[in-house]
Amino acid sequence: MKRPAACFGWLVFFALAGCASPIVPRDIPTDRSALPELTSSLRGRVRSLGLNGPRVSRALVLLPEDRANPGVISFELEDGPRAGAYQCEVLGRGRTSESAEPGWLRGAIGTTTVYYAPMSEADGATPVGLYDVRNISTQTYELAFLDDAGQASPPQPKPYFSAIRTSWYPKDAPVMPIDMIWAEDQGSSQGARFPVRQGRPGAFADRQLAHNPRYYYGPFGRSGLANHTDRWDDPDRKSDPRFAGRRELSDFRWRDTDGCLKVRPDCLELLNQWVAEQAAKGRRTQYEVRQTRRLDRVVAR
Repeated sequence: MKRPAACFGWLVFFALAGCASPIVPRDIPTDRSALPELTSSLRGRVRSLGLNGPRVSRALVLLPEDRANPGVISFELEDGPRAGAYQCEVLGRGRTSESAEPGWLRGAIGTTTVYYAPMSEADGATPVGLYDVRNISTQTYELAFLDDAGQASPPQPKPYFSAIRTSWYPKDAPVMPIDMIWAEDQGSSQGARFPVRQGRPGAFADRQLAHNPRYYYGPFGRSGLANHTDRWDDPDRKSDPRFAGRRELSDFRWRDTDGCLKVRPDCLELLNQWVAEQAAKGRRTQYEVRQTRRLDRVVAR
């Protein structure tokens, strides 16, 4: 029997943790994709996540309080040869600096002291809460590239618009970023108490507002979040002497998240499939982003 959408998040908490407190697996590998072992462990404990519903389907994102470490995203494909529950690593820590910044939070990645931008800042940690998600497909989106001299596709009669970065598209990988729009009906989510206001419009604001007048409304005035990947796993990047010694090559924790959610290409490919599958069933697709313990003290005030 299908359960109401409001129960989805708690179902997976009980299934994964055995109690009402969400957990993130310990010792997630940072030098390679953890998708195979995280998924195998998940399937060894549960038969189904119960996150796909008749009207709303969700992927659950658990981010640890310690931003140095990756969290996990859990979701379930229903159809085809790849049907089943999946779990993979995800970063949502936001901007990181090795130098102290006013109001930033002190932490450490390994033995290196770092400082994190507060969640309330534009490129801070991904705010917890509910997001409506869509694949940023060229079939349904007009696109503009923020890191390519402001190049944008000519205006076309497509329902959505997004400003993206070329670095979100690894070479020869069949993946696309996922748009994350703050859901205005937060209900009892962790983000329900956040102040929501209209933020400062960014690049290509006129085109974005023509497609979605409410696009720039979000927690702390934040908008423009996405779930994407990068090019650090590209074979030619790893062999390029220009990037020799870069920590991003061997440690996932050092990869920039642009204030968004970052996954590896193998995970994003499955998430693209999940979004498309659930949307084809006429369901609203969402991410429920939660933090495993308390929120940043800077945010909680």
